[in-house]
Amino acid sequence: MANIQWYPGHMAKAIHQIQDNLHLVDIVFELVDARIPVASRNPEIEKTVQQKPHLLIMTKKDLADPQATADWVKYYEDQGQVAIAVDSRSRTIGKQMTQAASDMLADKLAKIAARGITNRPIRAVCVGIPNVGKSTLLNHIVNKKNCQSR
Repeated sequence: MANIQWYPGHMAKAIHQIQDNLHLVDIVFELVDARIPVASRNPEIEKTVQQKPHLLIMTKKDLADPQATADWVKYYEDQGQVAIAVDSRSRTIGKQMTQAASDMLADKLAKIAARGITNRPIRAVCVGIPNVGKSTLLNHIVNKKNCQSR
């Protein structure tokens, strides 16, 4: 019986691009669908970004069961993963992400400030499987309608 290659080439390419450019970012924003958080994660992403601060963002909170979403956030936090649930169209999404990232990067930002560098922007990468809301989230944050998915 012949071997079947099930892992799509575009997914392998994306993982390699993340690996090659991970040194350029301070934090990884992994987006998952709040309705199916386990099924909408690519386990390779977690393995690839494990050395960087990693914020799990559960999108489409408005479409998910509120209690189940809260339970999932607690589950991930119990596993040591920082997780937030968001409605990607909410006006507060930028503040939620910035606050969570600032909390996670407090030590690094303090070291940078000690060197005299102030107001340095946080560099992040948004990753996730297709259709979890990456473009919607980014478009809303920058108030544009033209961010492209890759």
